[in-house]
This record gives sequence, C-alpha cells and structure tokens, in this order.
Amino acid sequence: MIREFDRWAYDNRLRAWRAEWKLIVAFVMLAVVMMGGWREQWLVLIGMAYWIVARARVPFSVYGKAMLAASVFLGLSLLTLVVSVSVPFQITFIDSQLQPAAKLAVRSLAAWSCLFFLLITTPAPDLIAVLRRMRLPAALVELCFLMYRFIFLLEQAAAELMLALRARSGGTHWRHGGMLMYQLWVKTWQSYEAFSRSLAARGGVASAGHTHQREKAHVPLVDVAAGIIMALLLGWAWRKG
Repeated sequence: MIREFDRWAYDNRLRAWRAEWKLIVAFVMLAVVMMGGWREQWLVLIGMAYWIVARARVPFSVYGKAMLAASVFLGLSLLTLVVSVSVPFQITFIDSQLQPAAKLAVRSLAAWSCLFFLLITTPAPDLIAVLRRMRLPAALVELCFLMYRFIFLLEQAAAELMLALRARSGGTHWRHGGMLMYQLWVKTWQSYEAFSRSLAARGGVASAGHTHQREKAHVPLVDVAAGIIMALLLGWAWRKG
C-alpha cells in the first residue's frame, strides 16, 4: 500500500500544484479541524475527499484503503472510551462516552484526510525541497529523507519474509508471527546498516541526494473556485457554531 500511495503521488492530477500551496492547504485545513466544531470537521472531510478523488483523480479504492486503515486504528483506540473492564472480569458499555467518542472519531478522520491529501498528491522529494527552502536545519531535512527511505526498506523486508514464510509452511500458527517479527527486525537492521555504509562511502549523511521535479505554477480555475466555496462554507459553519 505504501508503494501504491507513492506512485499516485507522482501520477495524480494535482501534481501541477506547487508543493508549498498544497502544504499550506493541508495545514490550514488541519488547523480548522483542530479548532473548529463538528460542522467544520465534516466540511473539511468532504472537501478533502473532493480534492483527492474528484480533482486529483486518485481511485476511490485507494482513498478507501487509507480511511479504512485509519478507522481500524481509531476504532481500537476508542474502545478504551466506551468499554470498561473491571475485576472480576466484567465488560461494561459506557453510554455517556458515545458522544465524545463520535466527536473524536470525526475530528481524527478529518485530520487524517488533510494529511493524506498532502501524502497522496505530493511526492516526498518535493516536500523535502520545501523544507530546504524553509531554511530548516540540514540535519532535520536529512532525517526526514532517511525516514522516508527507511519506510521502503521496512516494507520490502516484510514482503520478502512473508513470501518466504508462506512458501515454507503457510504461517498459520501464532509462533510464526513472532518469528516473522524477529526476522523482520534483523533483516531491517541489516538493510539499514547497508544503507548507512553506502551513505558513508559517498561522504556522509550530508551527501544524500534527493532531486525533485519543478512544479508548474498553474492552478485550474475549478480548483480555485472549489477553494473559495469551501472557505465560504467554513466561514458560515464557524458563525453558526
């Protein structure tokens, strides 16, 4: 799924937007979600879905996978709010926590949609280039690049180990999961050490090269109009709230 997101970051229709503009849009909408009420959060959630699916032309299946993954982790976290376990073993459903849990779920999904908009429409090298232009410390920029590279090392190691495990025995027992996690840690650490040695051979971390494609400054009139309409709706919701 990570590689699929990375591929669509290069192939989406909003690739022509400058990375700075998308970064501003994402963080402004994120600030609205954090400070606004449920009306603003629903508007941001719908607006981000419009820009991701309708304007960026990212398949709804990809957007659905991202929202489903976030919903699974969110649902497991919200269980601690609505379910109480006492001694002796007794599970109690707390009705009074349903409304706070629902509000937290909407806020979290709206915030994730803002970050996913930035993730799925902007390649990582473009974001790293923006961080450089913002004059952030070089060590922080290089750390972001190394973490981006490490994600792919981790995914590749996990895919290879899972394929090997299935080819041998199918991996149906719970012990196979523990063995897989241990081997994944070992293999990922070995891959990370090899990557570190390759960087050191080129002259250190400061020499890590990452290039980006210069974006066009053209923004379609439809996107401008959609942004204005969304800003007006957010203003209306803010006043109503």
